[in-house]
Amino acid sequence: MLFNAFRIYIYTFAFFVITFLFFIAGIYLDVSLNEALEQQNSELASERMENVENDLLSNFNMVRDHAEKLSFFIENNPESKQSELKSFVELNLLPKDLSSFFNAVNNDFINGYIIALGDSPLVISKDDTQTSFQLNDLDKSTEYYLDLTKRNPGEVVVQGPIISPRTHEINVYNRKAIYVDGKYWGYIGVVVDFYKLLDCMKLNAEDSMFIYSIKSPIYKADRDFIWGDSSLFNHKNVVYRQRTIVFGKQHWDFALKEKNVGKPALLGNKIYFVLFILYLFTLALSYYLVKVHSDLKKAQEIDPITATIGHDKFLAYVKSRIRGSSDHGIVVLELIHFNQINSCYDFKVGDALLCEVTKRIKSVISYNDVVCRIGSEFIIFMKNIRSNIDVDRVQAELYDEMEKAFNVANVCINLKVVIGSSSTISKGRDYYEIMNEISESILETKRSMKFYSRESDLNH
Repeated sequence: MLFNAFRIYIYTFAFFVITFLFFIAGIYLDVSLNEALEQQNSELASERMENVENDLLSNFNMVRDHAEKLSFFIENNPESKQSELKSFVELNLLPKDLSSFFNAVNNDFINGYIIALGDSPLVISKDDTQTSFQLNDLDKSTEYYLDLTKRNPGEVVVQGPIISPRTHEINVYNRKAIYVDGKYWGYIGVVVDFYKLLDCMKLNAEDSMFIYSIKSPIYKADRDFIWGDSSLFNHKNVVYRQRTIVFGKQHWDFALKEKNVGKPALLGNKIYFVLFILYLFTLALSYYLVKVHSDLKKAQEIDPITATIGHDKFLAYVKSRIRGSSDHGIVVLELIHFNQINSCYDFKVGDALLCEVTKRIKSVISYNDVVCRIGSEFIIFMKNIRSNIDVDRVQAELYDEMEKAFNVANVCINLKVVIGSSSTISKGRDYYEIMNEISESILETKRSMKFYSRESDLNH
């Protein structure tokens, strides 16, 4: 390694501190430069939202008043002919001076009226040729809103905005059910041009201060109706404000975004951002170096396949323990011709077999005992034994466990092993003397045993 572990950690810590301080400084600068502008825009945005909501509800109240007048006339004159109903609308509603209700340049946002005796519509508009809002332009959700209107007598139910498939005009339908002597007579409707309504409210997609958007749910549709900047409904933060306006069993979500927020600090923020990314890159590189060092060290301490202790760590641990006054035992288990398993199948089967052998070893030994693997050889250090009987017992139980067939990766394997053991009681406290005795015992056992063969010892 280019650096030792201590130096790598020191450098990583230094980069982290510098990055953190730089990040805090950037945030402080950003907040300082934008604080006054954000406060001003926040007050203006709140006021603008309040005004838009009040204008929309005021316009809806005007539409509801027209619906109430028409329904009152019908309820008192249920036998009126179509010509009489049309005459009432033309004399009392259509020519009404709408400027008395609104102080706006364009205030004629009501397209016309629908009178539906027994749900058979009669369309009345200021311009007899204007029929873009007739029933053949309504979408499939109209039946739902008609049913909702019938279930809410006395209320004006809003449907829309609806885009006309023929003219691409956008209308809002406001319906009210009429009941005469407790019986359903039909319904009346007030049709509002959506864009004229926005003109009346002096609301455009954007102005010098804000960007706007309106979202309305469409019954059983894949997507909502959205006017304006649809991205305002994808983000929520200080400059994206949303409010739900409820009227006529319908709700419109209104959103606005403040323009020109943080422009004085935009260039400075970009510079800070780029520098911060560079520092993050340096920090990531430092982390990678630390991780590489840690992985190398971990590979020496722990076997990546069986999660047993690494040989160097095991050797240091055993040597330190056997110098004490307590007696300890060492058992070595060697897999015979293990490489042939990897050759016959693949390394995945071999690795799975090693893991299964480790499990069986741990099922026999005490939880305080330590296991180490070197290739196809397992070394078991038994701590604090009372006599050699403890070592002999573990050796016998290991033989019993290893004689059982191994089922790994859909392969049944009859594994042959050879086991040797010794202890500080037999050979004293020299590690190499103990291991020499075990090696000689294993070698003698190998000479007398039938060696592994694929035909006799492996079954699919």
